[in-house]
Amino acid sequence: MIKGRGIIGTMPEGKFMDVNGIKLYYETYGEGEPVLMLHGNGQSISAFMNQKDTFAKKYKVIIIDCRERGRSTYDKTKELTFDIQTEDIKQFLEKLNIKKTKILGWSDGGILALSMAMKYPEMVDKIACSGANIFPEGVKDHDLKSMKEMLVSLTKENKDHKNDIFIDLLNLDLKYPQWKYEDLNKIQCPSLIIAGDNDLIKTEHTVKIAESIPKGQLAIIPNANHYVPEEKPELFNELVIDFFENK
Repeated sequence: MIKGRGIIGTMPEGKFMDVNGIKLYYETYGEGEPVLMLHGNGQSISAFMNQKDTFAKKYKVIIIDCRERGRSTYDKTKELTFDIQTEDIKQFLEKLNIKKTKILGWSDGGILALSMAMKYPEMVDKIACSGANIFPEGVKDHDLKSMKEMLVSLTKENKDHKNDIFIDLLNLDLKYPQWKYEDLNKIQCPSLIIAGDNDLIKTEHTVKIAESIPKGQLAIIPNANHYVPEEKPELFNELVIDFFENK
């Protein structure tokens, strides 16, 4: 979902990679088995500032700025969709010669994790998704209404195309994805579906996602909202690492 953007300062691990007609910025930390971290809609690499160092003690952490966010570029002639971002990630992993990875996705990043597990199951070992939805109506009604109102306002005020990127980001979540619960049946990897008990994703939607994945597990975090990885990082990190480590 939409949130203020920001990036970690310049790091020696930061690089750009040409994929799918754009340049993706990414950073790597640690060594070992790969874990790809995918941020939410208006976020960037900095979304995982509370995760990267902890996970890097056990894994090779790879965090990317998704297209049109952070330092990554985008093709203005192509609509921002989850399908095109999934292709970005697939090509990115291929260029890094990563045959299989665990994926930690937050919000829209969780949607991308689900998409990768459906479209390219051979490339995904496990996924952990926090605050993901599989159709726009999975978002609570008042939050969805607010997003629609924001889109109208930004469109009206879009002089000199200054709001183009924000309009693209809102349209992404208002239009996509458009999956059905039964589509998730094809996900064969172990999948941890997480949300705060006061998440902007409807709790019943989160529960149904977990139930629809053959190896799905559910974790509803008490006293938390959509920003569980920031609100309760120690609990969140322990939960996900335990899931990733469990054979």
